[in-house]
Amino acid sequence: MDFDLIVIGGGVNGCGIARDAAMRGFKTALVEKNDFGSGTTGASSQMIHGGARYLLSDVQTTKLSSIDSGYIQKIVPHLLFRIPFIFPVLRKPDKAELPQKLYFEALETYFETYDKYSALKNGKPHTRLSKDEALALEPDLVEDLIGAVTFDEWGIDSFRLCLANVMSAVEHGCEAYNHAEVTEILKEGGRVTGVRVKNLLDGSRRELRGRLVFNAAGPWVPQIAAMAGCEVKLRPAKGVHLVLDRRITNYAIMAKAIDGRSIFLMPYQNTTVIGTTDDDYFGDPDEIPILEDEVEYLLEGVESVFPRVRQARVINAWAGVRPTLYRRGPYED
Repeated sequence: MDFDLIVIGGGVNGCGIARDAAMRGFKTALVEKNDFGSGTTGASSQMIHGGARYLLSDVQTTKLSSIDSGYIQKIVPHLLFRIPFIFPVLRKPDKAELPQKLYFEALETYFETYDKYSALKNGKPHTRLSKDEALALEPDLVEDLIGAVTFDEWGIDSFRLCLANVMSAVEHGCEAYNHAEVTEILKEGGRVTGVRVKNLLDGSRRELRGRLVFNAAGPWVPQIAAMAGCEVKLRPAKGVHLVLDRRITNYAIMAKAIDGRSIFLMPYQNTTVIGTTDDDYFGDPDEIPILEDEVEYLLEGVESVFPRVRQARVINAWAGVRPTLYRRGPYED
């Protein structure tokens, strides 16, 4: 079977690429070895990130993240929901008062700058809260506060987002195969010409030929590239999320883990989600263990701003691997 484009990987990138190509009139095939959205996409924090964290290190990424969030809102407004965040600023009795107040002022300045980009994603401007205002909004915050800042992000059902992209792609002529594993990259004269695929449900095999093969396999990119005789180096980053048995807050709350990383507590339907870790992971992306230390790392970090978090019970957890570009030296985050 001949195609203009064969996309390997049915995460949010692969599904979006397939849809875009099919809508432009290219004969497209999409191949995913599990179910659509079951890899990194499904193991994400289920947010359309506005890029606030990149404001100091890469402002262009902040701008593009906010622009992309605005595009997604226009395409699938029915899949998104606003998530109001509280960023509490803790008082540290063993530290001088003035630097802590200056940090609070600097934090508000940070979010004043972010407001300029947040508007691109239909975000609400930040607000500054006194200690009393923060505790009125969320009484279960830790008492020892200087104040808080609010901002918002957008949540989404990433599985439905992937499936919606696939359905739209198919409507425009794309052929989509899930539970179909690429077992071989076909080459002629040193050029990639297609893929050999195995149906993992019935064991049947087929060949797909294409003018272009796009490797959108996320953390499996190096494995697919190796089939074509290429090397793509990643520094995979493992992220763990916890699910609590009840909804313990109506707001997402930022916290700092023991190593200074930002983590969060977030309501989701009738549960609460805590995320996320960020650790190098060079194991099998199909088998990602969740360790007791990782669970404790998240609970301890959230407990510093929301003391009653341990009154709830952890009923589920998920882990995924981010296909981070390879670079030696920096810490994982």
